[in-house]
Amino acid sequence: MTGRFVDKVVLVTGGGRGIGRHITQAFAREGAYVVVNCFRDPDTARQTVQDVLDSGGLARLLPGNVADRGAVTALFDDVAERHGRLHVLVNNAAAGRFNAPDAVRERDWLRALSTNAAGALWCAQAARPLLERAPHAAIVNVSSSGAGCALPGYTGTGASKAALEALTRYLAVEYGPAGIRVNTASGGLIEGDARAGMPGNDRLETAARAGTPLRRLGTPEEFAQVVLFLASPAASWITGQLIHADGGLSITHPAYASMLNERA
Repeated sequence: MTGRFVDKVVLVTGGGRGIGRHITQAFAREGAYVVVNCFRDPDTARQTVQDVLDSGGLARLLPGNVADRGAVTALFDDVAERHGRLHVLVNNAAAGRFNAPDAVRERDWLRALSTNAAGALWCAQAARPLLERAPHAAIVNVSSSGAGCALPGYTGTGASKAALEALTRYLAVEYGPAGIRVNTASGGLIEGDARAGMPGNDRLETAARAGTPLRRLGTPEEFAQVVLFLASPAASWITGQLIHADGGLSITHPAYASMLNERA
């Protein structure tokens, strides 16, 4: 098999479903051996691994809750024993419920923070010794546009993803001398994403299409390619950065978008 990640070991947290599934498949198509971490929905994750194997790729399932520090230690001990090193860590695992700020419960708030932010830190800490053994090592944290702007019902997830983006910068500074790059890939509204359950999603999607210069939502495959780019040697001089893959939505003022729609 040929590709950018041949002979590379990649671990994708939450890699069995949703966006994580597409990231897993994209790395596998590029020749990587993908360790697919999952916590919820193991049946779907097993199917993701089987699909990779059926396509001639390399993958295996490694369950574990990234919000549990002990489980994270066990997870990376397993990687060390089986593979000896790690080339790429993708922190994609996420948790959150759609609630307005006044409706956020303590349990949901802590769950979002412990998975989306603390879990990424625990994984980075545990992965560092393995990443240091590999050339061109990289960590890619997966965020969303709700970290930088308010979306309906996205309070807990958005705030915890904002913490993840800040964590990216600190890890990039601390891990840089060890040759490990750390970046964030932030996606706008993606077709078929878990945000389909967001309050007012239909209106939100309509507004996103209208306000995006490209006049469409992104696809999971497109977002996966952003993650692969940040993980690849092609991005060897990029670290501590946040890459927006939102079709230009974040740069378009609503009034300007309305003018463009009138011209269309």
